Amino acid sequence: MTTTQLDYSVGIGKEETYGTAATPTRFFESEAEMKYDVQKSQSKMFRPGKRVNRLNRNVLSKIEVSGDQTIEPSTKGLGFLLEAALGVVTNNVIADTSPEVYQQVHTLTKADHLDSYTIQEVLPLLGAGAGQPHTFTGCMANSIDISGKTGDPLELKVSWLGRDMVTDIAAAATSYPADDDLFTFVHGSIGYDGTLTAPTTTALASLSGDPASNISDFSVSIANNLDTEGYNAGGSGKRSRPNVLGKAGVTGKVTAEYTDNELRDAYINQTPLPLVLTFEHERVLSAAPSDTVAVLQIVIPAILLKGEVPTSNGGSPITQSIDFEVFDNGAAAEPIWIVYRTLDTTP
Repeated sequence: MTTTQLDYSVGIGKEETYGTAATPTRFFESEAEMKYDVQKSQSKMFRPGKRVNRLNRNVLSKIEVSGDQTIEPSTKGLGFLLEAALGVVTNNVIADTSPEVYQQVHTLTKADHLDSYTIQEVLPLLGAGAGQPHTFTGCMANSIDISGKTGDPLELKVSWLGRDMVTDIAAAATSYPADDDLFTFVHGSIGYDGTLTAPTTTALASLSGDPASNISDFSVSIANNLDTEGYNAGGSGKRSRPNVLGKAGVTGKVTAEYTDNELRDAYINQTPLPLVLTFEHERVLSAAPSDTVAVLQIVIPAILLKGEVPTSNGGSPITQSIDFEVFDNGAAAEPIWIVYRTLDTTP
């Protein structure tokens, strides 16, 4: 195949056994940025007449695989990455839809381990050369970040930790969803006012208060804080077991124009707020019931703001750059839900 430097691909397959290569089944429009790091140890001992490190005293310490994958979330295929990062998903048909629209509800797993994945990046050689497959095995999602800002598509980044890379597995044939559309900031509604009604298996979450009209950007980050140990005897310098879940950290940030004192006072008084971010694409998936569309919704029952009080902005509109942390409030069933409505029959 004749190629240009634009003709790279990223495919992912779920592994049945940790570290055993799986054939990629999903392909994403993302940069190929996985890294393979050979770490070595050098002997600290000396021999007369040898002032330079000796080659046969430079030994393998361990192999580390990691990398970030950034995509623009679309109306098809996204559930695969959400499940990889959060670990638990329900998938149900919304009643009376035709064609059938599915609602996936993703939540944080409470048990080891997350599923592991094989990531295959196929990179073109310079000069129209054939694509070269780099196949990374034992990849697990260490974190996921979802963000958006005025005028742009949303972005989703998964940070992976892996076990190994091989170069002798043939490139899988690529295939991409048809008629998938991007979620953008234009599709967004962001609310933090009122009482939260949690999502169900087929219904979206809602807030009793009105949506905010002063948010210009946001980010939500979920860190699984996977352990980085497991380089045990018999592993040949590679991790010999799946990464173990750590204490999850869920954080985020919004930029808000200073239109009222609700966010200022919530910060001063350390009042917990709900947060619901809903992105509804305008394309109708099913006329019944009520023009069902594709949706990406992030639902958080309780955040505490970490700043800031407003300050002047040199005569420009005053904004607040507000970091927040997500907490388990002891009342909601989950600290975070991510809901995805799609024509995909499976995540």
